[in-house]
Amino acid sequence: MTLSHAVGLDIGGTKIEAAVVSQTGVVTHAVRHNTPSTAQETAELILTLTQDLRAKQPDVVGVGFSIPGSLDSQTKILRNAPNSPAINQTDFFPKLISKIQLPCKIENDANCLMLSEVRFGAAHGFHNAVGIIMGTGFGSGVWLQDRLFVGQSGLAPELGHTILDINGRTCLCGNRGCVEAYLSGPSILKRYFEAGGNLCQSTEEVFDSVDPLAKTIVEETLHFFDRFMAMLVSVYDPEVIVLGGGLSLQKMYYGREEKIARYVFGSNEMVKIKPAVHGDASGKLGAAALFF
Repeated sequence: MTLSHAVGLDIGGTKIEAAVVSQTGVVTHAVRHNTPSTAQETAELILTLTQDLRAKQPDVVGVGFSIPGSLDSQTKILRNAPNSPAINQTDFFPKLISKIQLPCKIENDANCLMLSEVRFGAAHGFHNAVGIIMGTGFGSGVWLQDRLFVGQSGLAPELGHTILDINGRTCLCGNRGCVEAYLSGPSILKRYFEAGGNLCQSTEEVFDSVDPLAKTIVEETLHFFDRFMAMLVSVYDPEVIVLGGGLSLQKMYYGREEKIARYVFGSNEMVKIKPAVHGDASGKLGAAALFF
């Protein structure tokens, strides 16, 4: 049977997006809501959205979920999702999908970004790629030899919790010096405040400001970014690195290939760095693509 449409849901810490997506990546219906504060309200909202979308597109064959963190392969407990405290460390998703009368598939949000960009976007046609979500958190997905790399227990790759500085900043995960503690949106703004800044009230303002302190924080951020990108090249040797999430809209993250290449051992090749084609839509597109 030819699959025609699937529902893709992107479950984030601040918003929930749902859409009906065709096999070619066309979104026929889409909705967006703020994420409720409790697990019960979140489940009720997701069930309502799913029912409404199925009513609009009767040939839907399944429901895919793009989720923060990942499900433990044994217990099915959601783990590593500190930005979604209402459902983190709970069996929220197994209980939820038991109420949806369609096949369901669940995948990490950064893996869904990667799948979306491989199938419909900036990584299409590449055999090896890395996808990064730079936003409230710092997620990652890896496409190696034409398949998602998830590791033996589905935990990989948590590149946002690799270490930039073993004596560095405390991360939400409890460790010190994680990439997320330097390159996520909230961490950039927090570093600006800690340095004594008071002219900017958002991460976007830090990037756009003429404040000398803000410029210093941005330069420091780009230095960490270059080092991190070089590490990705050394570990995975990708053909392309795709950036998604709110911070990926900052133009200064692009055109840095030569700077990054200086930190890469044993190669003169400059990896391509591209913005995600579908932006905020990548999560739900990738979730639906789990069925294609």
